[in-house]
Amino acid sequence: MKENKKKQQNEEVNVEPEIIEEAPAFEIDRDSMTDEEYIDALETRLGQAIAEANECKSIAQRLQADFDNYRKRNASIHEDSKSLGQSAVIEKLLTVLDNCDLARKYLTDEAALTGFNMMETQILNALKGFGLEEVDADGKDFDAKLMNAVEREKNPEMNGKVVSVLQKGYTLNGKLLRPAHVKVGYDE
Repeated sequence: MKENKKKQQNEEVNVEPEIIEEAPAFEIDRDSMTDEEYIDALETRLGQAIAEANECKSIAQRLQADFDNYRKRNASIHEDSKSLGQSAVIEKLLTVLDNCDLARKYLTDEAALTGFNMMETQILNALKGFGLEEVDADGKDFDAKLMNAVEREKNPEMNGKVVSVLQKGYTLNGKLLRPAHVKVGYDE
């Protein structure tokens, strides 16, 4: 599939311009013609020149359209590649953020905890600059599009709602990057 698409792109890009053959020199000998013959000859030559100009214009327009399509396609490929690269890096950094949540539980020194929280906030703010948003799940209705229910807890007040978030979920520019893993309440 990729080969066919790449081959198609190469075929589209390698468009050779049509070669227009020059019209044979059309010389008009005014001295050997009557006025009517001279006017007819000039009109014929003018018609040929207009047809040639229209053909050149048509070729130029096609080439311009092909180039515009090429430019747009390359811009789209560039954006897709950039987005894919960003999401791959951000996915790797999500494990660092998960470990930050775990490590916070074991910090007892208040100064160390403050510094740790500041570093985590800086990382989150940097990632938010790329479009990363946390899935807001705690206490909300369960949404299968954004969350994975990995545990259930009998809790009549929280029936169908998220009781706790076991692993945070994230979206990147409105698209789900990683679903939140949650515990959902139920009522028998």
